[in-house]
Amino acid sequence: MVWGLKIISLVMLFSSWSWGAPVIQKLETDYGKIFIPELSQWEMGRDMYGMPFIYFSPQENSQRSNISFTYTGVEVKVNLAEMGQDPKGYQELKNNWAQSVDAKPLKYHAYKSWKNVHGHKVHEVGFEYLFKEKKYAEISYYVDCRGQLVYAKSLRLQINDSHAPLMHQLVRELDCGAK
Repeated sequence: MVWGLKIISLVMLFSSWSWGAPVIQKLETDYGKIFIPELSQWEMGRDMYGMPFIYFSPQENSQRSNISFTYTGVEVKVNLAEMGQDPKGYQELKNNWAQSVDAKPLKYHAYKSWKNVHGHKVHEVGFEYLFKEKKYAEISYYVDCRGQLVYAKSLRLQINDSHAPLMHQLVRELDCGAK
């Protein structure tokens, strides 16, 4: 009877290790490693559109939402919180971009600062716009990851709002490591 309990305990322990733990993707760069959760049916693209890593959602409403990750290698020397003190600079940058591609700015999301589950400070700011009769939402995340900047940017059709919490989860659970 004792051996039976030990075997059942070992099987339960092994099961929790192999099936209960989230699968983590390791994104290796010249500057360090980025660790993010793996999302079911999402696909990782590498070296696309000038970004080292772009994670694509399944297609919905004839579009694929995406979030890019760049380990910049830049030390966080600037006070990123200044973005929240002067949103006009960010808005001007986005207005200039929108004008250059014939898009129409719709809404700006206020600056937010928070800590993710690994204690990394995240600075977040967002923008919504109309482009070719479709409404888009983008959010930029600046993550102070052990003194170095990891940049993530999400982009989706506004109607694909079910992707927003998944992309936020990726940043919420993002971790990093030295090269």
